[in-house]
Amino acid sequence: MAFCGNCGAQIQGATRFCPSCGAVRAEQPSQRPPQQQQFQQQQASPSQGGSLSFLQNTADSTEGMDPADIEKNKTFGGLAYFLFFLPLVACPESKYGRFHANQGLLLLILGVGGGIIIGILSAIIGAISWRLSWLSVILSLVFSVVMITMGVIGLMNGFTGKAKELPVIGKIRIIK
Repeated sequence: MAFCGNCGAQIQGATRFCPSCGAVRAEQPSQRPPQQQQFQQQQASPSQGGSLSFLQNTADSTEGMDPADIEKNKTFGGLAYFLFFLPLVACPESKYGRFHANQGLLLLILGVGGGIIIGILSAIIGAISWRLSWLSVILSLVFSVVMITMGVIGLMNGFTGKAKELPVIGKIRIIK
């Protein structure tokens, strides 16, 4: 009994193509059952979805929250990434609002702290040589792209009713 190396379907006889997916049959037909093939494929490519999959693979706390609370406070959850304290003022009892207020505060702290560090590094680079000023521009540009990306992820999560953590910094809890 042989199995397709692409989809795991059973191949009978000396067929050249898989009857299920149409893939060309390998010289040596796979003798492993489909479950083992899928496990092997998952092991070979742990980051399904590309090299930026870590942006999507963050903890999701949505199921632990009240759906009515989420539906009522989606707008404040999204706006927390502009003014982190807005959900704390508008809906102080909302677990969903507090979650996004915390994420917005973390993003603000990262932005201010990162901006200060980039400013110091730019001053040091400028003191070393004016010819290296392009390095300061590249650092600022990369940091800006990271901040914008994280802000957009937060906005999308807040407005769509998801309580997913921001990449890298989202695990930190300041507002509980």
